[in-house]
Amino acid sequence: MMEHGKRKATDLEGGRGVQASPDKIVPAGDFDEVQEGRSAYLVACHWDWSRASKPFSVYKMDVGPSDAALASGRIRRSRLRRAASLEMAAGGKTFAAVRSRRRAWIVGAGGTAGDTVFFDTETRKVIAGPALTSAKWNPILTAVGDRVYAMSSTPSWVLDPNFPPWFEVLDLSEARVVTVDDRSHLEGCSWSALPIPPCMPWMLSPFEYHYKWLMVVVMSYAVVGPYILVSFNETWGTHALDTNSLQWHKVDDERLPFFGCADPEGGSSIFLALSKRNGPLNAYRIRVADSGKDDHALKLSITVLPVRCMEQPEVDEEPCFASLDNGRFCSLSLSVDSSSMTLHPEYLELFPRKARVNLRIYQIENPESLLDAPEETLLARKPKIRISSQWERAFKISNSSQGFCPFSFTLLFV
Repeated sequence: MMEHGKRKATDLEGGRGVQASPDKIVPAGDFDEVQEGRSAYLVACHWDWSRASKPFSVYKMDVGPSDAALASGRIRRSRLRRAASLEMAAGGKTFAAVRSRRRAWIVGAGGTAGDTVFFDTETRKVIAGPALTSAKWNPILTAVGDRVYAMSSTPSWVLDPNFPPWFEVLDLSEARVVTVDDRSHLEGCSWSALPIPPCMPWMLSPFEYHYKWLMVVVMSYAVVGPYILVSFNETWGTHALDTNSLQWHKVDDERLPFFGCADPEGGSSIFLALSKRNGPLNAYRIRVADSGKDDHALKLSITVLPVRCMEQPEVDEEPCFASLDNGRFCSLSLSVDSSSMTLHPEYLELFPRKARVNLRIYQIENPESLLDAPEETLLARKPKIRISSQWERAFKISNSSQGFCPFSFTLLFV
């Protein structure tokens, strides 16, 4: 097949990680990350995802104010055109953005099959990646430069999925995109196991294994420079993986003060995250620095900056949100169109052919004033993130044969 097919190979020159000096404070964001020219994308799951060979579709969204809406004062619903369909095994997938000097990709990985797929947002090419070493159901998926990291969100000591190795990395810096008969895949890269946080028990006694094996859940995480911060439901504090040295450091005795993933605002040290499972949304200034001690330990500093709107004291938002650029962020909600319910001719079950997508976009007031403020100033002033304006965008998507699932979608800014 390789001999008869049309074969094209493209070298991918990935950015290299930069080792931070011991006494330097490392702000949020990847050193090689490119912030300009980014776009918002929706990854939507189809209703019959368990039967579909391409259970996910990717849509590009315009998050700017609509000229027609501004002129009429009404929110008009625009139709989204599908950018790509992702061929992969359905169920247990997580999606993340891979953004470096050389690429702007969306990556999806996880599930029982442990397969990986990439979508190149510039060429609109779907690229099959190598399978995970161990199956991970809804893994924690992050990227630092050209390296993608997958951690089990609920590690298991008993059996798959989520059996060791619990933490893996895929280095794309030397990978090549090979196209054969219009189907693309990666060569020159594979997932490899990484050390686990030292707080997680590895050697269990027979009693612990049979009766007291732990139910560990990743509660919150963030990528701060070259460090991946993570906290669990256990009283283990906060740990950070240095992605340059691959060493873990305990950086705080307390958990991270937010729920889920903290999203960096425009590559700064300001993050947006839910203060608890159902909100409200807060901003957090997160910094990691060398402690100055002989053991080269790291210290973590976090300042909470409440987000306030003019009309309401708090910003209660959907769990699906993303930081944009120029001091903007948005939240997304998706609902099925009940008027589009159709009976599937083969499976004899109702499914919605259409879905409504609603975006609420916020503009932060003077975001640059917070980026370079000294820590002492923030602690003394205790400033708030104020919203100067907000607007909404409404979209619709349709698929006559597969429909949409309103409970499985991802908003990414790539």
